[in-house]
Amino acid sequence: MKTQQRPPRAGVVGTRASGTHRAEPHLFTSRARPEAAPVRAVLAVLMTALAVIPEARAAEPESAPPTSSDSSAADPVMAPISVVGTRGSPYIAPTSSSTTRTDTPIKDYAASIQVVPSEVLQDRGVTSIDQVADTVSGVHAEASYGGNGATFFNIRGFSESNGLRDGFRNYGYYAFRDVQNIDNVEIFKGPAGALYGGIGAVGGYINTVSKRPEQENFGEVSATAGSYGLARTTVDVNRVLNDDLSIRLNASAETNSTFQDNGGYKSWSIAPAITWNNHHGTSVTLLSEFNHLNRDGFDFGVPAVDNYQALSRSRYYGLRSGVYPGVDGDYGRNDTWSETLLFEHELSQNWKLRLAGQYAYARQHSTQSFPDSTTATDNLLEYAVYSGANEFSRQYSARAELVGDFFTGSLKHSLLAGVDYGYLEVGSGGSQVSTMNVDLFNPSYTSGLTAGDALPGHQGRGADYGVYVQDLIDLTRQIKLQVGLRADRFINSADEAGEPTGRGQQTAFSPRVGLVWQPTRSTSFFTDWSRSYAPNVGHSGSNVTYAAEVAEQFEIGVKQELIKDRLNANLAVFNINRNHILTTDPTNPLLEVLTGKQRSQGVELDITGNITPRWKAIVTYAYTLAKVTSDTTYPVGDILSNVPRNSASLWTVYDLESVPGLRIGAGVYYVGPREATLPNSFKLAGYVRTDAMASYRQGHWKTQLNIFNLFNRKYYTGGSAATFDYTLTPSPPLSAQVTVSYDF
Repeated sequence: MKTQQRPPRAGVVGTRASGTHRAEPHLFTSRARPEAAPVRAVLAVLMTALAVIPEARAAEPESAPPTSSDSSAADPVMAPISVVGTRGSPYIAPTSSSTTRTDTPIKDYAASIQVVPSEVLQDRGVTSIDQVADTVSGVHAEASYGGNGATFFNIRGFSESNGLRDGFRNYGYYAFRDVQNIDNVEIFKGPAGALYGGIGAVGGYINTVSKRPEQENFGEVSATAGSYGLARTTVDVNRVLNDDLSIRLNASAETNSTFQDNGGYKSWSIAPAITWNNHHGTSVTLLSEFNHLNRDGFDFGVPAVDNYQALSRSRYYGLRSGVYPGVDGDYGRNDTWSETLLFEHELSQNWKLRLAGQYAYARQHSTQSFPDSTTATDNLLEYAVYSGANEFSRQYSARAELVGDFFTGSLKHSLLAGVDYGYLEVGSGGSQVSTMNVDLFNPSYTSGLTAGDALPGHQGRGADYGVYVQDLIDLTRQIKLQVGLRADRFINSADEAGEPTGRGQQTAFSPRVGLVWQPTRSTSFFTDWSRSYAPNVGHSGSNVTYAAEVAEQFEIGVKQELIKDRLNANLAVFNINRNHILTTDPTNPLLEVLTGKQRSQGVELDITGNITPRWKAIVTYAYTLAKVTSDTTYPVGDILSNVPRNSASLWTVYDLESVPGLRIGAGVYYVGPREATLPNSFKLAGYVRTDAMASYRQGHWKTQLNIFNLFNRKYYTGGSAATFDYTLTPSPPLSAQVTVSYDF
């Protein structure tokens, strides 16, 4: 599937074929209640003291045993011992175990990885998936598929619809997932085929990690009310049934009228989980999740015409009920169901066996309308209407991994070896196609609805059989070498109207090499090179499929601890080459050929943590240049759409000492001008958005105010999900929400 190809919908299908270990919770977690913090601090000091006292005693000089005449010797006095406990920042995560599949500290891992902990999501008042990565450099949310809340991001210049959920592929076009069940967000930048195979992401992966049962009883209920009819309730309850068994339930329900006409929706989500842990090295976790989204329309936003800023932000540009007698308007219904099973067993002190599997199913019923070009004639723009579309995606994934440490001579190895299988099927049951003309400046005018031919159903299937190994080698105390290699066997096929139209097979090898040099304990210089494959599913006049797309990255950077255990920085320079992109055959516009090439280069900076114990901050900056380097359709040198050359953000929160329990915060986000379309025709203006927050906690109660787009800036977002760059999503105006929560 080429970068700008329309997403699978109503008869247009495309796909790429393709042990989670949770780190032990930090002693100071964002979930802990204020009254529990002193107890935890005392425990930390005591544990440190217990470790220090034996060492101090061992260091004492030997002396003669006391005698009855020496009373001072009979009652010795221990020399004073200073014990210092350091509380780390809740904005910093030392590992990214669900993404890297190891417990290797991020500072020792040769890659750019950012983690967005739950406290950041809570402080920012995040209620939708497109908000989760605003505080990460080089990552930008893109327009969703008709407002269906699915996962679309631009990472290092490339649009990505394939993310990860608990380390497994999360196909983004139809899978609506509420954020309530997200514990944290892990972002791996750059191709990662050496670990994940043919999942399909090039610029990087956003891995949303589900909340898991824990070994303590706690709970929280909350209610949120906000602008434009927002009403949201959430529940998070964890219970320890016995020494070995824990359960957890997360649930949410939301209604929202939104600022756009015909843009209202209702949603609900429920996510039960259970963990059995015998505390002798064996554990089993089952994660279940059900999500439902019901939309009044299928909102693609405004048409991507050059005078887009003159269009109404609140108008629904599409088919509405009542415009034509007896014809229902656009709508969308999404259901997503997933089951994840995680098993871990300690074979010995140094070795673990991990087994994991996931099943995910998502479907979307809809009627949707969108423009078929970016050029209007006398303010009239033709829209295509796909009625009664029935789209779905189905995924099966399983893997087995062996993780452990061993030595060869004086060299320590941390080994990860595994085998996995992934299967993805996407399809459409077909739909009736009609056309209509819409006057962009006269909402009361719509031309007659002209019926066209029905589109037949389509299906695409991709299977990936993978074997992989990764070894982190401590060459010296300061130098660490990371090597990885994965072998994949891709088997892809495509059907139309029940008849096969293509089948292809390919074996691919994805290597990864990284090096970390740590001249001091607080500084890590790193470099890495990797190559990944993403299977293309398509067919030509000969009914054959194509070889996989190839992505190759070289990266160099430094990870610096600015304040010990409190403030970290990551600076990286990267170059990604993307080859074998499907593009239109110049001799036959109905066919495709593998000639497309693109390149993204840039610099990224992330600073995260506590400047002082009371002052948290996240600062980011990214310079990204992503362009076409070879193509038969797009001009060479054209800039990829929705990629700002410069972007930056600042999020900060301060705990007031004068008013215990009161916190105030603000965020400023800058996104520079971007190309709206490919080929380039006009630019989207840059913008600066400002958010603000304040919260007050007293006992078990907490009240939080979040204000979004404080100065009511008007801006637009595009992306590959926006129907071939033909539509833009307008920004919500100034809005606010108040959340009242009670923990127990």
